[in-house]
Amino acid sequence: MSIDSVRALTFDVGGTVFNWQGATQAAVGRLATERHIDLDVKAFCLSWRGDMFRMLAKVRAGELPWMNADELHRAVLDPLGEKHADLALSDGDKDNLAAVWHQMDPWPEFPAALPALRSRYTTTVLTVLSLAIAVDCSKRADLSWDAIMSCEMLGAYKPDAAAYERGAELLGLQPDQVMMVASHPGDLRAAMAVGFRTAFVLPRYDEPGGNDDGNPEDFDVVADDFTDLVAKIV
Repeated sequence: MSIDSVRALTFDVGGTVFNWQGATQAAVGRLATERHIDLDVKAFCLSWRGDMFRMLAKVRAGELPWMNADELHRAVLDPLGEKHADLALSDGDKDNLAAVWHQMDPWPEFPAALPALRSRYTTTVLTVLSLAIAVDCSKRADLSWDAIMSCEMLGAYKPDAAAYERGAELLGLQPDQVMMVASHPGDLRAAMAVGFRTAFVLPRYDEPGGNDDGNPEDFDVVADDFTDLVAKIV
């Protein structure tokens, strides 16, 4: 299917562009080592991420008050800390761990791929992460986006249709002029449902609940990584 009508790319960033597992596992691992605790660091971080999305679902459903990702990441650490009482996480420890989400690095090939993609398309972030997280991690890696759209600014969180619709509206485009780029099939399917085109960048690691690979043929473009994405759409 032709993608000639696409004028803008909207990027998921948590896991798709930025390596959240690398950042969080390093920080949690340091704490466990300092405290001589035998901890399954990967499992802890997967629970942290998964519990955040479960809490986010309650925010989306109106069961909890509106919170941004920073508030959610911090709130989840209270029950998670109780579950792992041997870590003895203080409030300061939890604050410092939540701040680690602002220190994620991109996948190695992404900084070179972004200017190439930007040469043809408007390139923007469309993320459930807070604006501050997206800005801090982008600045850390010297990434130049045309815009950063956090769902906290849109009044709706992905995968609610309103988040994608509002993103396209802010860009002054019709949904079929926008391509969602993500490593999460669920995100792409939700974008597709409102008329977005889709690019699936193969995931680098397991996400909470599995990656739900589904059928890659569902998507307009499937890329091994961002170098491959450039080759296929620029």
